[in-house]
Amino acid sequence: MFSRQILINHKETKSIQVPCGFKHTLIDNYDVYYHELNEVNYYKSKTFECMVIGTIVHPEQTKFNLEALLSDCNNEATFGLINQKLSRCCGRYYLLYIGMDGAFLRADATSLAQINYCVQTKQIATDINLLKHSGLNVTKNKRAENFYKEVFPKKGNGNAWVGNETPFNEINKVLPNHALNLNSFDITRYWPWKKFTIEKFENAVENIARELQLLLKAFSEVSPLSIAVTAGNDSRIMAAASKAIKGDVYYFVDTLSFMDTEDSDIVIGKKVCDALNVNFNVHKSFESLDNIPDEFKENYFASVFYALPKRLPEVYYYSKHLHNRINICGVGEYGRSVYGAHMFNTDANFLCYKYQCINSSYANTVTHKWITDIKKHEFAASYPINTLYYFEQRLGNWGAVANAESDIAFEEVNPFATHSIIEQMICLNPKFTTYTNNQLFRQLVDTLAPELNTIPINPQSSLLAELKAYLKGSTLFSVIDKLRYKFKSRFGAKLA
Repeated sequence: MFSRQILINHKETKSIQVPCGFKHTLIDNYDVYYHELNEVNYYKSKTFECMVIGTIVHPEQTKFNLEALLSDCNNEATFGLINQKLSRCCGRYYLLYIGMDGAFLRADATSLAQINYCVQTKQIATDINLLKHSGLNVTKNKRAENFYKEVFPKKGNGNAWVGNETPFNEINKVLPNHALNLNSFDITRYWPWKKFTIEKFENAVENIARELQLLLKAFSEVSPLSIAVTAGNDSRIMAAASKAIKGDVYYFVDTLSFMDTEDSDIVIGKKVCDALNVNFNVHKSFESLDNIPDEFKENYFASVFYALPKRLPEVYYYSKHLHNRINICGVGEYGRSVYGAHMFNTDANFLCYKYQCINSSYANTVTHKWITDIKKHEFAASYPINTLYYFEQRLGNWGAVANAESDIAFEEVNPFATHSIIEQMICLNPKFTTYTNNQLFRQLVDTLAPELNTIPINPQSSLLAELKAYLKGSTLFSVIDKLRYKFKSRFGAKLA
């Protein structure tokens, strides 16, 4: 239970219950407990000490070496400098830093490794359930719980979230690009560390392509890899970036309940793998929920507070067949303008509209607070607010839960998720990062494996579907979208 998770407790806090299989170390005033599957890298100098817990690689290191990475930081180390030193690192990890400028804890670039914490008891854990297991007494945050129960389940996932609260008054979470100050238990933003400027397209493509190749090679030195290959852009780029190490990669697709043998994910996935001359494995036989062992189900739901039964059959299959691999889950949303072209000023309810919780009192309150905090930050205030919102709120909540659900089966990482790559993607002219007909992704594939660019991306099943996809990427759609927002904002139902 609680595979790959961590639990941190201030040494003055009462004793806590630690799960089986956790190791322990003491750093500064904190007892750090971490599941045995976690790697731990520790470094101490005269002016600071830091610990990285979890799976992490650097594109220019065969094996991650924290000491080598920080060797020139001894005399002038700060939390900000250490973060910049880790900007090209990738994985699911935690950075615990103690220095002259304070003590901080943060997760990886998109917080795929989550941080939940209690101010009153100074306890920190990966998941809400681990905090509760440790002995933390909780009371319901009625407003947040009503939002969770009444708004998001209607949108499909049920595990999405917005803001840094949880359904419990005693527990908050740390969003991407933020760190927990271990002295005051305040939250501080640590990224971005430079003002927004448009990147040159050709340079960004070359840099990102090279970084992805190096990162996949670095992950392959840690463990064999698996990559799901579908009809979409993101998996196409991951497959292309793995070309140099393809002999050691397991390529697959899951046949979900709504799919048949002619589904585009299966047909296109096979074409991609054929072009790379690698085996394409189609997963067909998933156990029904009733046939999955009770112990596995109990561990799955006990380990992740927001876990849903939806992914349980696939996760159980992974635990049986792919448990010895690192799964490469390419999510390159930072290079695809999901919430539209750059917007540097907009109201909270429009962002809630894009996140499918328009007119929600709770969502508007926490989104307005997030916008206010953005505007106070010297550098973040210059970035497109809609892209940051998608990055920090949607990917930082829903995306993190999806990865946590897989922890019982295998480690799952996103090679796109480094601050170095994200910064280059966000800072491109939006004409290159449109949601449909994305030029950045096409050029990345052309650079990494040009033989794949003749294979269609997400081909539409009908002329009507093709027309809808075309309109979605047009200026007309943007105008209609704004009119639709104004109508819903004024006349739509008010939500919790």
